[in-house]
Amino acid sequence: MTDPQANFVKDEPLSPEAEAVMAKARRRAGLSMLVMMVGFMAVVLVVVYRLATMGGGVAEQYALEAIALPEGAQVISTQVQDGLVTVSYDAQTGQAIRIFDGASGQLMREIAVTAE
Repeated sequence: MTDPQANFVKDEPLSPEAEAVMAKARRRAGLSMLVMMVGFMAVVLVVVYRLATMGGGVAEQYALEAIALPEGAQVISTQVQDGLVTVSYDAQTGQAIRIFDGASGQLMREIAVTAE
């Protein structure tokens, strides 16, 4: 068998043109890596900033522990949105909707539901 590396000279110095091409390639690769690292750091900083500025909004908006409904009222539905808790219920006096502040539990408005 023939040895494919028989004519290979290991420590042959590069020509000045080849050295210039290699130096240019190294500079371009270095610049490319620098741009990529700056972009990566920008993404990491944005993620850290978003995590740091996220508040416990939901826990603060809905801190109420109990709401008051008339005696014997039966809850039909509830909805939680924009810091308000809306409760539809059926009582002896008829159906109604109550809107509570989610943070304090204070009754903000009561709406009677009547038939037309």
